[in-house]
Amino acid sequence: MECLATKLLRRGDTVSIERGQLAIQPASGKPVPPEWIGSKAPEICRTVLVAIGVDAFRYAGYSTGRYGEHKSPGLTLRFTSVLTGETAYAIFNVDLTRKRTTTGGKAGAPLPAGEFRVGERSRFYKFWISTGLQVPERMQRFHKCMGKLSSILLAGTVSKDRFDVQSLQPVTITADQVRLAVLGHNLGTTKAQLGHKEGTRPGHKETATDHEPQGFQPISTTCVSNYENKLIRKDEYKTIPYTPIDTPKPPEEQSVDEWLDAYSST
Repeated sequence: MECLATKLLRRGDTVSIERGQLAIQPASGKPVPPEWIGSKAPEICRTVLVAIGVDAFRYAGYSTGRYGEHKSPGLTLRFTSVLTGETAYAIFNVDLTRKRTTTGGKAGAPLPAGEFRVGERSRFYKFWISTGLQVPERMQRFHKCMGKLSSILLAGTVSKDRFDVQSLQPVTITADQVRLAVLGHNLGTTKAQLGHKEGTRPGHKETATDHEPQGFQPISTTCVSNYENKLIRKDEYKTIPYTPIDTPKPPEEQSVDEWLDAYSST
């Protein structure tokens, strides 16, 4: 049975991952319902990553604290691998004290647990800007927006489960790269085209070329099926019984073929 990504591509639809988020442009020109793409994005993205031969991570949570010998204030972001479920983390420098005296406390007093403050020159702020997510009105309110990171596929250089924060960035895979990888290129050929070597991790580059995915962790085994055997798929394909046109189902409840029929080209 063909996977959803393959079906979309064979019908002439365009599939890509832009700034860490799945983008689909149907050949029919009709817009994709956000509810449908939201429910199918994990399956499609995983298929694309496996085909390309690289891994990516999703945000899982955060914590604040004071680390090291000097008890330096920091923000720890936790991530989970899309393909293996393995975890990794990144630590950013932040401020955990109040900048001004307010009704909530005096300047210099500790912020409430989980809250933090950053400046526009901070590495965390630059990382947030790279995701394209909206910046909160005040620098002290990022803690209210952290959940939005879960919608972004991220990648970078990992050493002993820790990300190099300068390399952490949203995943970008062009439509051409998706089509070449999913429709006919095996893992070995794809890796050779991308310049990855077996068992190595790419270094961070400030500017990636138009022909290479950005910031990925290559799959370290020699066969995609090795990962396929280990993966626990949360969104298994299900055949949903036909529903008459006069009682249409919401897009997120439609089967693959039902949605494709509705949004296919004439």
